[in-house]
Amino acid sequence: MSVTQLPDPLLVSLNTPAAPARPRRRRRDGRWAAVLVLPNMAMFTVFIVVPVLGGLYLSFTSWDITNGLPRWVGLANYRQMFHDPGVWQASETTLKYIAFGVIPTMIISLWLAMLINFRFRFYTLVRSLYLIPAAMSFAASAVVWRYIFQDGPGYGILDFVISKFGVSNPPDWLASTTWALPALDIITIWLSLPIATILYLAALQRIPDSVIEASTLDGCGPVRRIRYIIWPGVRYMTPLVAIVALLSFTNGSFDLVNILTKGDPIGSTQTLIYYIYFESFGLGFWGYAAALSILQIVIIAGILLILRGLSSLVNRW
Repeated sequence: MSVTQLPDPLLVSLNTPAAPARPRRRRRDGRWAAVLVLPNMAMFTVFIVVPVLGGLYLSFTSWDITNGLPRWVGLANYRQMFHDPGVWQASETTLKYIAFGVIPTMIISLWLAMLINFRFRFYTLVRSLYLIPAAMSFAASAVVWRYIFQDGPGYGILDFVISKFGVSNPPDWLASTTWALPALDIITIWLSLPIATILYLAALQRIPDSVIEASTLDGCGPVRRIRYIIWPGVRYMTPLVAIVALLSFTNGSFDLVNILTKGDPIGSTQTLIYYIYFESFGLGFWGYAAALSILQIVIIAGILLILRGLSSLVNRW
């Protein structure tokens, strides 16, 4: 009687070809991914790509909206831009506005995030108060801050507060060529702090509590704890905070300037975005305003490239 020899399981597993991939499932997953991404891509195309391409086309034209269709003029708008002193002044004001606003926003938001990351007596109150600016628009904030910066002795809230410290002749905040732009920076910093603080707070909460407790038990002081534990744990978030603050300062400046100063005094607060508005809606030079918009895009892109380079240096430090 013969006994049938059973195959060796190991040899069977080695000789058996691998199960083929499931292309049908992959195609189905790809379709669902496309369905989920399509609405966002459509919104991005309609509200970002199309306006940018339309503005790029208009920048090569001369168009007065009351006199028919745009007329092609080539690079005439760009040549005019380089000989326009208003463009240089507005660009300089914009760069000052960004430089003196973005850096303080990053520093203050980091310190505020470290403050509310630990529980203390008024922990809940502080966590509630720092989110108030996030619920206000730039236009509404401008109206509120107008009363804070209101000129005249004893009229503005800020003048009343500093008068208690012996300052009898406070500056005319929004009408001074020296203080008008810093006043706008203060408002924008106040409005930008909530989002920047939330980003830093999210990074801080990823640092294990055991590491902080161990450093405290080892006698590590606050300065060394920030330098060697907290900062390495949050520095990867710094480029994103800088980008968010940059976009807030470039896009939000229009509402503040339009409501509070109208670009005055003597053009000291006329940012590039407000100058674009003045050239288009004020003077009707839509083609020239489109060229100025392209200039602003180039400036923002240049600053973003600089921030990208600085982020690599920050991550090494």
